[in-house]
Amino acid sequence: MQTNHLAPTHGVAPQPHDGRVNLAPAHPEKLLRLPAVCEQTGLGKSSIYAMPDFPKPLVLSRRAVAWRQSEVSAWIESRTKRADAKP
Repeated sequence: MQTNHLAPTHGVAPQPHDGRVNLAPAHPEKLLRLPAVCEQTGLGKSSIYAMPDFPKPLVLSRRAVAWRQSEVSAWIESRTKRADAKP
C-alpha cells in the first residue's frame, strides 16, 4: 500500500506528493548555435575551435553542434575579469 505524503506548504493548500522527483529545470538551458556564439564573443569559427579554454560544444546531430549559453557567458565573464585585473 502506497502512502501519499503531503509536501510542506506555506499558506497554500497541501497537495499530495507521489514521491517522484522532477529533474527537469524550471527554465531549460538555452543552446547557442555557432553564429550566435560568434556574435556574442566577437570571435570567428576558427578561433572558437582553436581556443583550448573555450567551452566544448554539445553534439546535437551528425552535422549540428551548440554551446550552452551559461558556459559561453561564464567564459566571457572570466575573460573580462582577467582583462580588468591587468594593470
